[in-house]
Amino acid sequence: MTDHHDAPAVVDAPEPAPARSHRLRWLSLGIVGVGLAAAGVVAWTQVKPVVDARRYASVTYEVPEAPHLSAGDGELLLRIDPTASSLTYEVDETFVGKKTSTATGVTNGIAGDIALNRDDLAASRVGDIVANVEQFHSDNNLRDARIRQDFLESHRYPLATFSLDEVKGLDGTLEEGRSYSFTLEGSVAIKDTTAPVAFDVDATFADGRLTATATTTAKLSRFDAGPISIAGLVRTEDDVALTLELTAVDPSRAEVATEVAGPERVDTKGAESPSFRTVVAPILEQSCANCHNTGQMAGKHVRIDTAADAKAISDGIKTVTQTGYMPPWPASDKGVELAHVPRLSPSELQALAAWADAGGPLDVPASTKLEMTAEVAAQQPRKDVSLRIPSYTGVATNTNDYRCFVLDPEVTEDTILTGYTFLADQVEELHHAQVFHISDEQAASAEKLDGADGRPGWECYGGPGLAGRRPDRVPGQPRRRDVGFAGQDNLVAGWVPGQSPVIFPEGSGVTLHKGDALVMQLHYHYADAPTPDSSGLALQLDAPSAKHRELRVVNPLGPVEIPCAPEDADAPLCDRAASIADNVEKYGPSGAGNEAGLLALCRHTPEELTADFDGNVARSSCVSRVPQDGQIVGVLGHMHTLGKTFRLTLDPGTDHEQILLDIPQWSFDWQMNYGLAKPLRVKAGQEVLMECSWDRRVDPNREPKYVVFAEGTEDEMCFGTYGLVVDP
Repeated sequence: MTDHHDAPAVVDAPEPAPARSHRLRWLSLGIVGVGLAAAGVVAWTQVKPVVDARRYASVTYEVPEAPHLSAGDGELLLRIDPTASSLTYEVDETFVGKKTSTATGVTNGIAGDIALNRDDLAASRVGDIVANVEQFHSDNNLRDARIRQDFLESHRYPLATFSLDEVKGLDGTLEEGRSYSFTLEGSVAIKDTTAPVAFDVDATFADGRLTATATTTAKLSRFDAGPISIAGLVRTEDDVALTLELTAVDPSRAEVATEVAGPERVDTKGAESPSFRTVVAPILEQSCANCHNTGQMAGKHVRIDTAADAKAISDGIKTVTQTGYMPPWPASDKGVELAHVPRLSPSELQALAAWADAGGPLDVPASTKLEMTAEVAAQQPRKDVSLRIPSYTGVATNTNDYRCFVLDPEVTEDTILTGYTFLADQVEELHHAQVFHISDEQAASAEKLDGADGRPGWECYGGPGLAGRRPDRVPGQPRRRDVGFAGQDNLVAGWVPGQSPVIFPEGSGVTLHKGDALVMQLHYHYADAPTPDSSGLALQLDAPSAKHRELRVVNPLGPVEIPCAPEDADAPLCDRAASIADNVEKYGPSGAGNEAGLLALCRHTPEELTADFDGNVARSSCVSRVPQDGQIVGVLGHMHTLGKTFRLTLDPGTDHEQILLDIPQWSFDWQMNYGLAKPLRVKAGQEVLMECSWDRRVDPNREPKYVVFAEGTEDEMCFGTYGLVVDP
């Protein structure tokens, strides 16, 4: 077995520093943490992509093949004509909390045979009817791409098949032009799921053609295809109405098409549109490219590198901008003014909508590059030193793996950490990163843990757990004393998928003394076999100055008590004690200690917090105190997929209370950091109230379990962070 004690963090060659002054803009708080007296840890979850639209926005429109029937005695063989047939879905959806509307999608890729018995209709046969559901297209190509990617997974399973078991209510002989009503009972196979379905049918035979309308209502959940819930953007109902419009012809007398026209073949040349080159492209380069270019934080999910990429999701660009989902900004305008609000102007919104309505026409070559502006590019932190962990592979049996690794920048004199960039490797497996500042004594302690189980790093659900002097306790200087609980000690950096690189506010940073190092805690969440990971951190480092002030990250926390819905009350893990025991089995003592500690800290009981639970919405709160005099410069809130609302308030209930952050509709996809437009001066002891609420309807497919504060992706959290630049 390999001994990993001597496997150092890999150090990349430094990038040359750009010829510019140290950026003083607060780009992103980017640092999160949780601490409890006994044990504590933060569990960040990977941001789910809105849609990998570039990969799945376009499909081919060939007609699928279905098993052919042969006509028997007295039968007329008919074959479905896809050019005159369709399968339509209708489902109610709600965009960003607005009123409900109906989403409609259509596919014409349908095939199948019918053997019609003129003298005995009850003896007629219906072969398998096959529909290409990858070809579903609606009025929104972003919706279509997301359905293909995640919900129907039709890029992998493009066909749905209806197999007949029995025809009910059809008898007698065939009469030309007469309408017949009957029921087709059978099963539909979608993806890996087969479920019974009954279609109500109205059919007529005339002029050698059979026309029929078949309708049914199904549950998306029955086929593991919904209800669709994209946090912060759209939510659908579970019921979906399906309408099958069929026209079948005699294949010996009429040619049956093998290809149908796709929606992108619609002529939009006559529609008015602003110029892509002079109007649309500048908007995208100023407001989108910095996140959606390859290599940027959202580039893996929705890539916009070229004009062709933008055209492929033109409908989606209109949808997400008109609803306010993009650029992302879940915070309301209540409370203190926040910095760098990325809202588009009315004229920009109008231009994007007009361009999309015209079909996304291009007046430049499709390969034309879309790149972030020089102003935005200059706001990235330097990468003076880049550190990576040794290659680490988890085990599939531990789906929520918390692992710690030492990153040693090898500082030989006092140096100020003023910014950083997380270097994500296997981003699909990474749910969060926390970076802790450790002293030389703690670094020596880490050497005893690192690799002790035969793999790089060490298990660290409750934090690094290192013995030795803390780095903020410098010999010869007084010990820092806080007013009340302030969260996890010496947390200096962090990352969750979707977050930006960080430059700390002007004149602030973290002092690294000679021999100090960093510990990076990674939360891996494995859905499949683990992949070797070599993530890391790039540091922006500056020399000390007389104006330097220390930056702290303060973590107010609250307990979580979310009972099961009444209909699930008998499920085994809906018992609170059983749920906590399950957490202990998964995460060790912190599985129980987190919630118990928070209830005591915040002076709540489970009975108090669940007294008004209505089967869906649960609430919690906690009052903490500012630990030191200084200035608050940035704020952040964090919950998981059941989140509903979040608010952080300074001096609650007083004449001078100020809301620091208000998120009226929580978005799991956008757990953003918010800089304050002006630093807010605070004194040690001022109260900070944090309020969280959750709604089980946000994630209806979650397994029934009594939810408390715990580390797993399937659990919940209630906490905020704020950046505090402390007075000398």
